[in-house]
Amino acid sequence: MFQILEGTSGDVLAVEISGGYTKDDVEQFKKAFEDALKAGYDRINVLCKIDKLKVSQSEFAAFVADARYGFANMAKIRHIAVVADSGVMKLLVKLDNAVFGDPEKGLVEKYFDVADLDDAWAFVRG
Repeated sequence: MFQILEGTSGDVLAVEISGGYTKDDVEQFKKAFEDALKAGYDRINVLCKIDKLKVSQSEFAAFVADARYGFANMAKIRHIAVVADSGVMKLLVKLDNAVFGDPEKGLVEKYFDVADLDDAWAFVRG
């Protein structure tokens, strides 16, 4: 399930993914991201809170569509904060940032534990 979090405004798009992740969720994210761009922002900061993601209830095609959209719009993304409680997710974020991150251009992806949600908000707002 996908939902836009309270606190989303301006160039900050904050979302929560819980339970299964579907292509419909990806479409909702794309619409919200594109709405932020249409509001006049060149680059968007994204906070993604992942809560109890159930791979068994998720669609593989959703992850593929998500990745494709991310790659196609990399130049329009600035900071990405992934908030979760998962060692695997922490590793994936670290690898993703090492491969695709570009600190000189401001493209930085960071992992935050759920207890550090306030720090994640500060990161995407900073």
